[in-house]
Amino acid sequence: MSDRTDHPLDTRKARDRALILPLIGLILLMPPVAGIFQLDSKIGGIPATLVYIFVVWAGLIAGAAALSRRLRRSADANSGETDREADD
Repeated sequence: MSDRTDHPLDTRKARDRALILPLIGLILLMPPVAGIFQLDSKIGGIPATLVYIFVVWAGLIAGAAALSRRLRRSADANSGETDREADD
């Protein structure tokens, strides 16, 4: 029974995180923050700036994938609850 009350809170948290994720990406890719990694060093022969950009990009994709799975699960759970309520 406590699962039903937790779903709206989990859904709200996931939606909030989904709104914040692009903002975090924007901040991390802005020139002042990305400029911190404008070094003359290379990582495995690749400039550090390029490595930073691709790591941030991959992190944003992984975060979006995790959030979409969570949102899909909560949407499926909510639709199952509304189906059960309609049957009653």
